[in-house]
Amino acid sequence: MIYDFLAYVFIPLASVWFAGATDWMTTNFSILRNSGEKEILFLTWGAILLFCFSLWFRDISRRLDHTRTALCLTRAACLILILAMLTPYLPERFPFWSRIHFYCAFLSPVLFLIGLLFLLLRYRQENPCIAKRYLWGFWIISALSLILLWKAGMVTSALEIFFASSCSILLRRLHRRVAGCP
Repeated sequence: MIYDFLAYVFIPLASVWFAGATDWMTTNFSILRNSGEKEILFLTWGAILLFCFSLWFRDISRRLDHTRTALCLTRAACLILILAMLTPYLPERFPFWSRIHFYCAFLSPVLFLIGLLFLLLRYRQENPCIAKRYLWGFWIISALSLILLWKAGMVTSALEIFFASSCSILLRRLHRRVAGCP
C-alpha cells in the first residue's frame, strides 16, 4: 500500500509540485533546487526516489537469477544521483562542482535505464509473454525521454517529471509482478 502511494501519487505529485508554475521546458530541477526555497522538498523527493528504486530493484533482482550486472548498474546510478543531489549547480560561483553535478545528473538516469533494460531482458528469459509489456513500457519511456531532451536541447523539468514518474510506475508494477510484493 505504501509502495503504491509512493509510486503512483507521491513521486509524480512531488515532481510536479517541485517544478511548480515555472516553464517546464526551460528550467530543470537543478536550477530550481538552487533557488533556495524548495531545497528540503528536493532532497526529500530525491531520497524517497532513491529508496524506492533501489528497494524495488533489489527485490526484483533477488527473485531473478543472474542479475548482478543490472543490480551493479542501478547501485552506481543511485550513488551518482546522490552525488548530483549534494553538489551545487551554480556555474558562475562553482564552475567545477557545477560540471560534476551536470555529468552526474545526466549519467545517473542513463545507468539506471541500462540496468533496468538488463533486468527486463533477464525477466524476458523467464516469462517472455509478460515481460514484453514491460519492455514496451521501457522503450516508450526511453523514446519519449529522448524526444523531450532533443526538443528542448537540455534536461528540463518536463523531462525530469516524466522520467521519474513513469519509471516509478513501471518499476513498481514490475516489482509487484516479479517479487510478488503487495
